[in-house]
Order: sequence, then structure tokens, then C-alpha cells
Amino acid sequence: MRTHEWIRQDLSEEMTEKRTDFDWMKREERGSLILLRLLVWLSLFFGRNFTRLLLYPISLYFVLVATQARQASRQYLQKVLGRSARLRDIFRHFFYFATISLDRIYFLNGQAQIFSTTLENENLLRIAMQQHKGIFLFGAHMGSFEALRALGHQHTDYSLVQLMYQENAKKLGQVLAAINPELQQEIIPLGTLETMMQVYEALKDGSMIGILADRTLQQTNLKKQCFLGEEATFSESAFRLAAILRKPVLLMLGVYLGGNKYRLLFEEIYDFSKMQENQAQAVTIARKRYVDLLAKYCQEYPYNWFNFYDFWQTSCKE
Repeated sequence: MRTHEWIRQDLSEEMTEKRTDFDWMKREERGSLILLRLLVWLSLFFGRNFTRLLLYPISLYFVLVATQARQASRQYLQKVLGRSARLRDIFRHFFYFATISLDRIYFLNGQAQIFSTTLENENLLRIAMQQHKGIFLFGAHMGSFEALRALGHQHTDYSLVQLMYQENAKKLGQVLAAINPELQQEIIPLGTLETMMQVYEALKDGSMIGILADRTLQQTNLKKQCFLGEEATFSESAFRLAAILRKPVLLMLGVYLGGNKYRLLFEEIYDFSKMQENQAQAVTIARKRYVDLLAKYCQEYPYNWFNFYDFWQTSCKE
């Protein structure tokens, strides 16, 4: 059996599972296309310092009117801060999200030089890329993925392709693609068997595959794990994909530090090319490691978590 046929057979179950419309998928995209384009024009014409001032009233507006997002922010911040979340904490949370959203425009427009970006554990990334032809980088809806994408543009050795769900952000996607038409070439949309074949081909070419693994499209392969003191549901699908393809997985986060500062973080999650356990055990180990690392960095950078919906189900013992 040829390699691509083996991959197609092994991944068919992953891609034919019934999709469930989770809460994050049903959330409507806010903002009109005209307003988004206006924000981009203001950002590029007047620059970051001026446009960033507009984020204060914008953030305050959403704190006041986005009830569900405000409640989700309060719920999360109380867990990670270990105290009641004040209104100023919630405002700061929204402001960080707004700032990172604004900064996507500059990263995509090739203006990464206006930011001060430091790298932590880049050697892990470099070694993994030297030892393997293609790796997985698992992130989360935390910090800025565009900061990492900018690293890939600056260093030709780091070819990055993102596997992502685009249906609930079509307007934003149109605007960002207008800023950088090459963006679509760096994205593999989730949802079909062809998606997985594109991933396989990108890995063969030596690319890094970026996945935000804290959300899922499917109702299968879900596991509960203690996360910041309460049980949350995480999918093992991305980890099973890495296991099937026998590739190493690193955590990658582009956390915002305030001002114009970002930090790119890399951590080892699991190297499936050296898998000693059976696949199911290896996937469980990798998923637990990933969630534990997320909790660690949420506590270290609490205002960088951007899942503005109810992420938890029941309490659990630490």
C-alpha cells in the first residue's frame, strides 16, 4: 500500500466523525466588514500609537455590552488570579485581546520590527526542525499566533502552516487576507479528508503545522482534565493526528507582555517519532502535558487567555 493510501485509511475515522456545534463555534462574529476595514485603514495610516488609543473606549464598550464574554472573563480570571475579578481586571483582559487583534494587522503587513519580541527555548524548535522533516506546534487561543507567523517569515528555515477553523470569522479573514494575500497559502482549513492530506504533504515538505488545540470540531476523542482547578474538556484528535504521522509536538505561545513587547515560548510536549508506549497511552500523556503547560502559562500570563465562553464543567481536586 502506498504511503498516501495508508495515511488516508488511518485518518478517515478522524475526519468522518460527526461534528458538533460547540459554544465557541456558534458565537457570531462581531463587527461589520466596513468597520473592520476602517480599523485596518486607521491602523496603517496613523500607526500603532494612535490607533491603540482607540482600543480604550472599544474595550470599555465590550466590557459593558458583551455580557457572556464578560462573565466568561470573570470566571476565568477568578480561577487564575485566585481572587474575585474586579472590573479593572476584566477591562485589562479585554484590552489585551483588543491589542493583540490590532497587532495582527502590523504583523501581517510585514511590520514585525515595530515590536520587541524575545524568544524562549528557541533551541527546542531548532533542534526539532533539524532532526525531523516537519513537526507540529500546538498552541491555544492564548496570546498571538501572528507573532509566531512573523518568526516564520523572518527565518526561512521555519516554514509555518496553520490548521484552523475559519467559518466563524469569515469577515475578519477577508480583511486580513486583503492585508497579506499570501496568508491563505499558509492556512489549511479544517473539515475534510483533503485537509489531512494537505497536512501530510506540508509535513513532507518540512513545514511546521500550527494547531490551536484547545478547541475541537468533533464530539469524539474528548477527555476531561483538571485545568485551573476545574474539569474542562479537551480533544485528543490533534494528538492522535501527530501520533499517526509519528511527528514531534511542541507547545508554542506568543504571549503579549504589554506595550510593544511579545515573548515567543516553546516547550516540549511529546515526540511521537520515539513513541515507546502504545498509541493510546502516548496520546494521553501528550494531552495531559499540553493541558498542564497551558495552566502554567495562564498563571504566568493571565490576561492572554482568549476563550470568552464557559470553558469548564465541574470542579475537581488539584
